[in-house]
Amino acid sequence: MENVALSFFSIVSLLTLVVVYSFLITEKINKVIVAALGAVFLIFMQVFRTATNTSQETAINFISRNLDVLGFVIGMMILVGIVRESGVFEAVAIWLVKKVKGRPIPLLIAMSYLTLFMTIFLSNIPTVLIVTPIILILVKELKVPYFPFLFSMVTMANIGGAATPISDPTTYYQAKTVGLGFFEVVSNSGLIVLILSVVTMIYVILLFRKQLGAVKVSSSDISMYDPKSAIRNKNILYIGVPILGLAIILMLLKETIKNAFNITLDNASITICAAFIVMFLFGREPKKALSELIDWEIIFFFSGLFIIVGALEFTHVIDLLAQTLIQVTAGSSSMLLFLISLGSGLISTFIDNVPYNITMVGAIQLMAKSGVLVYPLWWALNLGTSVGGAGSPIGAACNVIALGQAEKEGMHISFMKYLIVGLPLVIINSLVAYGILWLRFLH
Repeated sequence: MENVALSFFSIVSLLTLVVVYSFLITEKINKVIVAALGAVFLIFMQVFRTATNTSQETAINFISRNLDVLGFVIGMMILVGIVRESGVFEAVAIWLVKKVKGRPIPLLIAMSYLTLFMTIFLSNIPTVLIVTPIILILVKELKVPYFPFLFSMVTMANIGGAATPISDPTTYYQAKTVGLGFFEVVSNSGLIVLILSVVTMIYVILLFRKQLGAVKVSSSDISMYDPKSAIRNKNILYIGVPILGLAIILMLLKETIKNAFNITLDNASITICAAFIVMFLFGREPKKALSELIDWEIIFFFSGLFIIVGALEFTHVIDLLAQTLIQVTAGSSSMLLFLISLGSGLISTFIDNVPYNITMVGAIQLMAKSGVLVYPLWWALNLGTSVGGAGSPIGAACNVIALGQAEKEGMHISFMKYLIVGLPLVIINSLVAYGILWLRFLH
């Protein structure tokens, strides 16, 4: 790999990231303002300037290449927001409560594994858009502490992203670039994800058992619950829910459709199309729907972060990071596996895992040409980036969406409160993943 050195603009990008994250941690200023000002500062400092483009033009490219993500989130917010009016999410919540008789710990486990298995087949962003409203309803109805449920959901959504090529953008990119088959991913990362889910549940239950155990739910109150009573709009239930299901199926089968019919479908196009169809069918005013159902704070926050993290990629900071991880191993397969497993987890806790994953895929491909055993490293990278996404409130897009929805309902979780709980679990899961990979490939 070609040696990379820090430039002036690299240092500016790093310092900006540190300042932005400092404000995000202290929460003294709204996170959207912080991200936007950080992005604009980098543009004004000419960090992105090239021979052919102005700094602003290049910076906006880091947003435009993520338009599918932004469009997908916007489409799902509208689609799920309208479908939610049917009462179907409340009905699912009541059904789950009755199944576990309202006991907080069994309910936590049920919701966690619902999130995990939905993520495996639907990917984590649509999963949290569907599951978060259910959890918010349960928390209000049963008066259980919201932090354990939200933390467990976010963690399961992240680690589930490593299970299949369609569970998370990084897994999809890696599998497509390297040529890893669907069942190859499932049989390697997927099986380890199930083990990590058990580790996660043990950690969460041990950590929150006193809080959850203190909640007393009356069995007589639970018996009064009726899932059917939650249904408020049968038209949306019978028409809107199938449209949501069809949109999810199309996203699930888009690669099959492309191979069979040479028709390219993107997540943003699918969800936005479905969103406007339900708006038309159920007579929703676009102006009202766009203002009330879309959380524009999240969209602008994403846009700012895309530029800030893009600066690290543009100025080769992430390349240097990848290069350093490789050099310090001195050719040791075990050490390299350890550093990529744990390092990917820790790094993905604080910066977006997509550019990091893309950079590391290229780095590992170069290592393969040098005769290094890289096959285990693909799984270390995949698992590490997914595990690390759960480490902080902004470690992954699904975290921002879920916690943003909760905050709108008055359920605030500070950056440090989450990090104190999330970071140890990232380290534990990264080490467990490393241990399994070492035993399987290097022992």
